[in-house]
Amino acid sequence: MKRIALAVLVLCAACGRKEPSNTTTTAAPQPAPPPSATSIPASTPVVPHAANRSTPQKCAGDGSYEDAIDCFRISSGFHFTLDGVRGEMSRPTPGLERVQFKKDGVTWIGETKHQGVVWNRNGTHELSPPDFVNHVWQRATMVLDPQKKEGAPQLAGTETIFGEPANHYHFTNVNSGDANDVWVSTRDGRIVKWTAGKSVLELR
Repeated sequence: MKRIALAVLVLCAACGRKEPSNTTTTAAPQPAPPPSATSIPASTPVVPHAANRSTPQKCAGDGSYEDAIDCFRISSGFHFTLDGVRGEMSRPTPGLERVQFKKDGVTWIGETKHQGVVWNRNGTHELSPPDFVNHVWQRATMVLDPQKKEGAPQLAGTETIFGEPANHYHFTNVNSGDANDVWVSTRDGRIVKWTAGKSVLELR
């Protein structure tokens, strides 16, 4: 009986032994290092080129009709020939124009005053100047930019006028039906010549 009890104890002890594990422990994979950040060189900011702007003393247009009109309106002065009459226009500030020209031996000087345009004929105040005098004033001091049959000035080509390379624009005045041709310098953007019907204005 004692032998049977001893055999049972030995068998239980053998069953209680833990068999060694044949499983090999695998180390957990290490996370991959984060990719190194690619260095992007800082780009140099592009400074926009400031467009040239006309001043009363100097045109700075690009040869376009619109820039030429703006330059004419603020110009401090120029010499002109209008239908064979030579003269000059000076404008110390917009609204204070002065026009001087000579026709048939008579010197005309027109100046803007608070009461309007005042004319002198050979140094004497003239209350009723002839129509051509007012026509000269109008063409030399104001840009009568009319409504156009074409909708906008049409570029007709590039020509040389008085030694100036110029863009040639053409349009038709809706109201009068007169054909207009305007030559704009491609060097500085000023108006070089303007014909309206039979009237010819040249600027120097």
